[in-house]
Amino acid sequence: MIDKVKQKVNSGELFRVIFTSIPVEYEMNQLKSNNIEETEGWALRVIHDNKIGFSSSTSKNQIDGMIDKALEVVQFGQVAMFDFPDKITNDNKQEIELYDESVQDKSVSDMIKTGNEIIKRTLAINADLRCDAEISKQEGLIQYANTKGASFSYKKTSFSHSVMLQDTKENDMMMLMDSLQWGKDGLSLEPLWERLERNIKWSEKIVNIESDSMPVIFTPKALLVLLLPFISGLNGRIVNKKISPLLDKKDQLICNPLFSMYSDGTIDYANGSAPYDDEGIAMQRFPFIEKGILKNYYYDLQNAAEAGVKPTGNGIRHGFHSSPSPGVSNLIIPEGETSFDEMIKDIKEGIIVDQVLGLGQGNVLSGAFSNNVQLGFKIKDGKVVGRIKNVMIAGNAFEVLKDIAAIGDEARWVSGQYYFPHIYVKSLSVSTKQ
Repeated sequence: MIDKVKQKVNSGELFRVIFTSIPVEYEMNQLKSNNIEETEGWALRVIHDNKIGFSSSTSKNQIDGMIDKALEVVQFGQVAMFDFPDKITNDNKQEIELYDESVQDKSVSDMIKTGNEIIKRTLAINADLRCDAEISKQEGLIQYANTKGASFSYKKTSFSHSVMLQDTKENDMMMLMDSLQWGKDGLSLEPLWERLERNIKWSEKIVNIESDSMPVIFTPKALLVLLLPFISGLNGRIVNKKISPLLDKKDQLICNPLFSMYSDGTIDYANGSAPYDDEGIAMQRFPFIEKGILKNYYYDLQNAAEAGVKPTGNGIRHGFHSSPSPGVSNLIIPEGETSFDEMIKDIKEGIIVDQVLGLGQGNVLSGAFSNNVQLGFKIKDGKVVGRIKNVMIAGNAFEVLKDIAAIGDEARWVSGQYYFPHIYVKSLSVSTKQ
């Protein structure tokens, strides 16, 4: 197929993905379905007459049509600032582990046993709880080749448990969500269940809170509220457009020195890991912020060339229907020195934020956020005293992360791609509707 591309365009690349997913789904405490979902897609990106064209298809038999479509798009495409790599190399000393045979060998009956155990444990806590759950395994094959002769391929697996618990009473609906996801078999339900049981206990009593500025603890699950503006602001495409609030801030202190953040696509079995990004550039551990100081922006091939820097291995496709763009592999925030319990004990009056609504809405790039708290708890005199309702948090992420009181000493994986600890901020606007 790449030979056909070579005959018709100046240069090009073909990208293929095949994903097979087997989810076992539970709804309202009952097994709902188990099936096989298969996806195959082809993506073609070309450089012709120094412009970029793109097309995609679900069939390799459409290669001629894909080439024609990409050439049509070229007329309106960006000027190419880069060329495709003529060789693909990886300097990592060890091969990244991404594929686990035991995930593929796991039977549907074993997955159903896990689901039944989740339902059993839910009802043992409270027979009125509604549990929706999914136990899922995935296998993927990724292949790449370009007209310069460079190519690569790899396989990866993923296994996940996700749980949503609901308790609906008059004028109140409690919703708890949690999940585990990893590329290797052996996930234990215990950490997930410990968190759910703790949150159920904390949720038994609904308490009021006054609108004010107060200390807030963000759990790992809620932390993206504060991080999305940084992810956007560090994006090389946004930087090149000169609309990033982090433009010209390299080597400057932009956060509390307690805070560091990395992109790392070399972690065994993590969801965002791969030997190469989706353009054939080796994945690496790459610092964004170190001890509060901005160290690097992240780039794909096109935006790196425009900026006059080397690509960083962050050319990511969001499905085969899209061209690569700057993206994050696995996002890592190193642990601090303060336990979650110590954070709680330190607060006279404040809240814990565990789940929010409206993530990513509004003017993310400015750093501003305003989110309803879907699940949160009140702290009074160093103890969690109950669940809060009708509460909103608001602030500017760039300012909030300058005001960190402590970073948790125990990070955990969220969605198999984000490794986050708890973060305790000194003061944040909290408003409530009584």
